[in-house]
Amino acid sequence: MNENFYLNLKVMDNLYSITNNEFYEDAPKDWFVVVSDVIDSTRAIEEGKYKEVNMVGALSIISILNIAKNIDIPFVFGGDGSFLLIPKSIYKQSTQALLAVKKIAMESYSLNLRVGIISIEEVYKRNKQILITKYKVSKDYTQALIKGGGLELCDNLLKSSDKYLIKEKIDESFKLDISGLECRWKAIKTPKEENLSIIIKAFDESHYEKILKDLDGILGNNTLRHPIINENLKLSFKNKELNVEASIYTKNIIMRFLISTKFKLINALGAYLMKEKVSLWGEYKDRIISTSDTEKFDDMLRMIVATDYLQTTALEKYLESEFLNKNIQYGLHKSDSSLMTCIIFQRHGKHIHFVDGSNGGYASASKNLKESLTKK
Repeated sequence: MNENFYLNLKVMDNLYSITNNEFYEDAPKDWFVVVSDVIDSTRAIEEGKYKEVNMVGALSIISILNIAKNIDIPFVFGGDGSFLLIPKSIYKQSTQALLAVKKIAMESYSLNLRVGIISIEEVYKRNKQILITKYKVSKDYTQALIKGGGLELCDNLLKSSDKYLIKEKIDESFKLDISGLECRWKAIKTPKEENLSIIIKAFDESHYEKILKDLDGILGNNTLRHPIINENLKLSFKNKELNVEASIYTKNIIMRFLISTKFKLINALGAYLMKEKVSLWGEYKDRIISTSDTEKFDDMLRMIVATDYLQTTALEKYLESEFLNKNIQYGLHKSDSSLMTCIIFQRHGKHIHFVDGSNGGYASASKNLKESLTKK
């Protein structure tokens, strides 16, 4: 069995190495690519459902991670959907988990989630690769980095044909496990003047190292451009915000109110423990920041960064110049804050915090990227 394939991969400690093939290995051909995305997410975002869209994307990840917690599963959060690579041993359970999440998305948020599974062997037969490595973001979070064009192929296949959609019926005996998923923070105000959701696709992958160094020169390093700072992390006590998570568990208005009330009590206790720095709670916000996925790579760079207006202007000028020189294709979205959806495996240990820009984030940047193809 090769279930430990991802667990045993080499680990890189900086993003500059993303073009270094020494770190990458081919994903096993008997594994599968899980693809999910919210259909017409742009319209949903325009209706103000950006928090719900993010929640559904995170749901599709946690629902599979919890199937076999002893297996290390690589994944990529894209804002309005996700990719995961899974071994054959959890194929059947994964289909049921995705169907259950699809049902929640529709019943709780009126969002239509498209879910499919494609064999990696088929990706290879279509002359694309799925090369994968790991990037150590912090001691509590290691992130999957994937290249080779395979994920983009899978996304296109899922959207162009119903052949790869999950067609199995829901097994009523299947128990969905989404424990660990939380969404209880207010929108996080930018520490500068605005946040940018950036997607950059280089036509020559060797160009990414230069791009990253250029971005450092314009925006400062990861710490200086990080969209989250300690003092801006504030727990929410608003029913409207907490109901996004509560709606996963019930459609009943009274029960949803009771669950939201429970969240408020938990948040009140958490806020007190963090403020008074009780035991490890004094470091809790720092742990969140160090385990957030603000910069990642899956055949393209995806970044949420904080900028001042001069930096934004310089960045826009740089990206447009690179585009006109036919080096990149890019998408950009501006907002005044970011959203965070959390997966907590251990309260003071392993965390994952999915970060997206408010009011559209990656989904809007992706739309902008596609529109850039029509620029003269």
